[in-house]
Amino acid sequence: MMAFALAGYAFAIGTAATPSQHPPNSLMGHWISKCQPIGKDGRHGIITHINLADGQIDAETRMFATSKCETPVLKVKYHGTAMIQHTDSGSFSIDHILRQIDLTPQASDVVAQYNLGDDHGCGLDGWQIDVPKSVAGRRCNPFSFPVTGTVLFDSAWMDGDELRLGAFPMIWTNTTADNRPDEALPIIYHRIKD
Repeated sequence: MMAFALAGYAFAIGTAATPSQHPPNSLMGHWISKCQPIGKDGRHGIITHINLADGQIDAETRMFATSKCETPVLKVKYHGTAMIQHTDSGSFSIDHILRQIDLTPQASDVVAQYNLGDDHGCGLDGWQIDVPKSVAGRRCNPFSFPVTGTVLFDSAWMDGDELRLGAFPMIWTNTTADNRPDEALPIIYHRIKD
């Protein structure tokens, strides 16, 4: 099961660009990952959309039944605020605050499994197709999501129109500055031209 989306960001980096014209070194804008195989033996796939603008981040990660990102089975929406600073090494430090994280089943077999009880449905019941539930502070195997208001410490690296993050959306235990990642995850996001 994959349940994640991305955190929201308030920026410490100023920019004079209009919303549709972001400077090449700005994290602001629309980003999307390619289909990324996940799960046991890479049997599933995910695609994540991220929108960074006006000190906010809105993200949506969709999980699919196949590693080629066919047949959606669930989505996770994330919203938050954060502080982003450019570091001396050329990367960005991102301290983001979880404001909302919802999980929405998109397939009947997922709903059936989530409604089995115990650890199957993040400790919640009454799951329905296309009806979101907050999973802030919940364990949704294999992830334990922080409670609303938790600060997460992340890093980002840019190379042209490519963006990589150090924790999001795979790591949720980076709740102290000592746990800030110093290397990027393999997921690459590409800027979507406005």
